[in-house]
Amino acid sequence: MKNRKIDIESLKKQNIHQIPDGYFDQLPLKVQSRIEHERIAAPSLSVFSQPLTWPIAAAIVLFVAGWFYLSPSPQDFTADQLLTNVQSEDMIAYLYEETLGTYDILTLLDESTILDELSPIDQDLIDPSISAEDLEKIYSELDYSTEIM
Repeated sequence: MKNRKIDIESLKKQNIHQIPDGYFDQLPLKVQSRIEHERIAAPSLSVFSQPLTWPIAAAIVLFVAGWFYLSPSPQDFTADQLLTNVQSEDMIAYLYEETLGTYDILTLLDESTILDELSPIDQDLIDPSISAEDLEKIYSELDYSTEIM
C-alpha cells in the first residue's frame, strides 16, 4: 500500500446515527424504572439473616463463659511462698539495681528472723549478756560501705 493522503475536507458530511423520535424524552423514565427494579430484586445482605450466624454467636458466648468459669482462680500467696519462686541471682540483681545498702537491708530485718535463721552453733556464739547499747556501739563502728557484690 502506498501512503496516500486523505483529504478530510472532501469527504461527505452525513449523519450515520439515527435516534428514534422522543428518545430523550423517555430516557429518564427508563433509567428510573431500571434503578427501582434492581433495588427491589437485590437481596438484602444482613449479617443476622444468614443461617449459621446465630449458632456461631451462641458458640462464641458459650466459649467465653466457659473460659471464665473453668479458668483457675488466682490463689492468695504469702510473701514467703512468692519468694521461694525467685532465684537468688535475680534477687541479688534487684537489690543491686535498687541501690540498697547493707544498712538498708539490715534495718528491714527483724531480730527474731535473723536468730531463727542461725544454726545452733552460731546461736551459741551469741553472748546474751551483751546489752543493746553495746550492740549499737559495735554496729555503729562497722563499715557498711563495702558492697556485697
